[in-house]
Amino acid sequence: MDRALFLTLNGLATTPWIGRDAAYVAQYGIVFYPLLLLGLWIRGRGTPEPRRRILLRALFAAVFALGVNVLLNVAFPRPRPFLVLPAHVLGARPHDPSFPSDHAAFASAIAIVLLMWGDRTWGTASAIGALIIGVSRIIIGVHYPTDILGGFLVGMVCAAVTFSAAALLRPVLDFVIAVARWAHLT
Repeated sequence: MDRALFLTLNGLATTPWIGRDAAYVAQYGIVFYPLLLLGLWIRGRGTPEPRRRILLRALFAAVFALGVNVLLNVAFPRPRPFLVLPAHVLGARPHDPSFPSDHAAFASAIAIVLLMWGDRTWGTASAIGALIIGVSRIIIGVHYPTDILGGFLVGMVCAAVTFSAAALLRPVLDFVIAVARWAHLT
């Protein structure tokens, strides 16, 4: 079923506007997430520090998710679909293992932290964006659907762990906020 869904979605790459747009989203869509966190940080100048801690937790969860993905890539080195299936590949051909998707893990970690924080607007927009990026990565031929689902799962777990470890992270987050305050970034 994973292969069949991959081939169906990847077949959309031959439709000019879908392939072009999917390639653009797959490559540049992930930039939305650090820019979103930066924008929320800047927009929140003068707001209470708990909000800033949430933004830092989102960043920490995303980086944590990428670290978990590295370990999973080593443990389960799944070849990219274009290496084993007749796929339409749009853009660069990644050389790292396919499972789980870094894009999906990074984006979903940030989305889940924002949703858990209670920012329904940006959390929902981030979750929808993560889904669109994930589908676009399948369309351009670099991930199976289960790679995207695995990335979403990693992101969700890392976001939950980040919230569970709030007491452990607090000194680090306080230090970062103190440095930001000293540098007049708050």
